[in-house]
Amino acid sequence: MPTAPKSPNALKRTGAGRYESGDDRFVVEQSSGRWMVIDAEATDDLGLPLVRGPFGTLDDARAAIETARSGPAPTSGLADRIAARPRTQKPRARKASRSAPTAHVARATRVKPPPRPAKPELRDFRAADGDELRALWQSVGFRSLGDDDPSLARFAARNPGLLIVATSGDAIVGSALGGWDGRRGWIYHVATAPEHRRAGLGTRLVRRVEGRLRDLGCPKVNVIVRDASDEGLPFWEGLGYRVNPAKQLGREL
Repeated sequence: MPTAPKSPNALKRTGAGRYESGDDRFVVEQSSGRWMVIDAEATDDLGLPLVRGPFGTLDDARAAIETARSGPAPTSGLADRIAARPRTQKPRARKASRSAPTAHVARATRVKPPPRPAKPELRDFRAADGDELRALWQSVGFRSLGDDDPSLARFAARNPGLLIVATSGDAIVGSALGGWDGRRGWIYHVATAPEHRRAGLGTRLVRRVEGRLRDLGCPKVNVIVRDASDEGLPFWEGLGYRVNPAKQLGREL
């Protein structure tokens, strides 16, 4: 067992790299090859034991202890000032519930998007569809001969199953007229109501007519796009149609 030091300044070894003074006031510790002196009776500005150093040797640390004993204790008054301050009890902050927003946080209002129209259904042309079809075609700028009821009836009789109508509820919202002359197929009057555009309805109508023309043995289908139609050409090109190097000629009989 280690013997007791002969004086308060003598150091006793209490561990690897650690010594204490005889009166337990000072602790000397080694850190990174240097020595630090911890004074339990002197405090820094935070009220913690004052640390002196670093010192290069243990003898230098021992000399620092002797200087600290002979000089005035550099005790900070911060701890006393803190202790003298009146204590005021702060109200405890309430923990915000995870299930409900705090009072100062506005609850976000979720705006529901407007309901989209139901997906239109496709069916074959009926004799009573004339008025609604003509209103649809007029709204998109189609003005052609053969749109009256007798002409539509003859066209339907010559091309059964090739006149396709799209309906939403009881309203007609789209159309595509297919024709087959035994050599080439034709598609006329592909139109959709404004509220059903950009939703694939025109493509569905065209594909329905194409499928039925194919079943008849039609090897190729043609469409007519007017020069004034800004959206017509991109639509048909998106479906795989290409402009033919030819001019369309016509004559009214």
